[in-house]
Formats: sequence, structure tokens, C-alpha cells
Amino acid sequence: MNPALLTGMHRSGTSAIARLVQTLGVNIGSDLLPAATGNLFGHFEEASFIRFHDGLIDRFFPKRAPFCEWLPLANTEVIYTDADRDEARSIWKRHQAAGGSAWKDPRTSLFLDLWLEAVPEVKAIICLRHPYQVHRSLLRRGEPFLHVDYSASIVGWSIYNQRILQVISKLPKSSFRVIDVEFAFQETRRLAEGLAGFLELPFREEALQAFAPEAFHFEDDSHDAMEHFEEFFPETGTIYRQLKQFDLLHPATFSPATTISPHTIRSEEARLIEFEETHGLRATAKKMLIRSIAVDRQRIIDLYQHVTKVSEEKDRLIEDLSRLTENLKAHVTDLQSRQVPV
Repeated sequence: MNPALLTGMHRSGTSAIARLVQTLGVNIGSDLLPAATGNLFGHFEEASFIRFHDGLIDRFFPKRAPFCEWLPLANTEVIYTDADRDEARSIWKRHQAAGGSAWKDPRTSLFLDLWLEAVPEVKAIICLRHPYQVHRSLLRRGEPFLHVDYSASIVGWSIYNQRILQVISKLPKSSFRVIDVEFAFQETRRLAEGLAGFLELPFREEALQAFAPEAFHFEDDSHDAMEHFEEFFPETGTIYRQLKQFDLLHPATFSPATTISPHTIRSEEARLIEFEETHGLRATAKKMLIRSIAVDRQRIIDLYQHVTKVSEEKDRLIEDLSRLTENLKAHVTDLQSRQVPV
């Protein structure tokens, strides 16, 4: 098979798709992030790719969501250096030498053009999820930046997916697949068979066991409202519909919107709140936001405990080193008192 990459906005089912692809026989890597709340089966992300992408984000996207290193709030022109290209190739070669044939990282979305230059034969699997569904998923996970900038998820979604769209719109359709996960996860056999065919791999029945519906929230109460989302966020809705035309299982014909909503003159946060209020979603969203405070509190407690533990371990090491130093001094003094050459 050709090399493959899996990407898409965070909370867009990228980990679930990576797990499926791995079950089909693809080696995604060995130095992977461990499982955590919200990703019970793991993130399937190789640490070297994440470090590289985080460095690029820090350089090119200085305006980011509060308390969040991976969510830009302003798009920008990204101009790569030869060093960037060399490092990307080096990361891929090391990954390949260790047996890896694919990688997964949502951050790849922001630098897809770089990777297509570094690994021109790579096949791209793009995970797509409606922007409001992503917003709800981030709320459910308790992301702290939503307490400061409630619409950051929508702005960040637009940047991630706009950069994806700019790249794949110039590619032959044989080199990429877009998967609208909200629909694909309800047709698991078609999805698994479609990906196996795209990656030129034999289909395996056990791949169907990679799906765990209980680990993915479909946010069913918001499905009807999503049809009206573009009235409040025309640009974001247009990006979604443009990507939807490439959907593996249910492609949709894209036609430009004929009207521009007056909502566009208001701030993103005001529009998002108005959208929720208009469609009866605000009460649930507020409950999720309040509940996330408890999640943030636990994170702070866990971080404090971790720092305390590290500090205690550091103190023990210093004490051990002091004892060894004193013992060594005593031993040297003893040898000198016996007039034994040291």
C-alpha cells in the first residue's frame, strides 16, 4: 500500500478511523499517545509528528484559543523553509524505518500541503464532522477555552477545514477520501470496505469490531438544527458543504448559497448563542458548559498532584545525592587517614 495519513479537525472521529485502519493491517506507529478521557481506545498519534506540528503552529499561528496550543483563531499564509521540508521528510523516514506506513494527527490538517510535498505518494483520509457537532463534542470534553471564547471551536473548525479544502481541491480524487463520520459510523461495513479498497488492502471482518458506538456521541438532539447552521455562519457552512461533496458514502452536490444572512454582522459568539437559542439547544449547552467546570477543576487537581509528586521525587533524589556525597567524603577521609593513595 501507499503511505497514508489520517487527519481532520479535532473531535471529528479521527481516532476511531485510525483504529479501524490499524485493524485493516496498517501500522500507525509505536510511540503513540496513551488513551485518555474522550479517547478510551487511544489517540493513535505518533509523538514525533505532534512535536513537529506544535512547533509549526507556534510559529505560524500565534493567535490561538486560550489555554489551547492546537486551535488557531486566525488564518495566515504559511511559508515553509527548506529546513521544514527536510524535517518532515526525516520524520517520515524514521517513522517508516520503524515499520510505520501511516500516521494520524488532526494538526496535519493545517500543514497538508507540506506533507504532500514531502511524501508525494501519500494517500489522505480526511475526517469530516459538522462544525456544531464538533463544538458540542469539545463542550462535552470540557475544553477550558470555551469558558473564555465560546465560539473558538467554530472559528478553529473553519481554519482547519479551509486549509484542507484548499489542498484537496487541487488533487486527483484517487489520492484522498473524505469521510463524514456522523453518517459513516452508522454504516460501518460500507465504511470499512471503502477504506480497505482505497488503501488497496484486503477487507477483514474483524475490522468491524474496531467500532465502539458507546465511545462516540452523535449529539442526536442537534441534527435538525444543523440544517439551519449556515444561516448564522455562512462561510463555515459553505466550507462544510464543499467538503461534503467529496464524502465517501454520501456525497452531496455543492451549489453556492444564494443569500447572505444578516447574522454575519454580529460576533461569532453572539451568532452561536443565537443559533442555540433559536433551535432550543442553549439550555443543554449551558449545562454542558457548567459541567465542564468540574472537569477543569479535576484537571487542575491532577496537575497539582503530578507536580507535587515530581517535586517530592526531586527532593528524594537530592537527599540521596547528598548522602552519597557525604559517604564519599567520609570514605576519602578514611583512606587519607590511613595514608593510602587516593
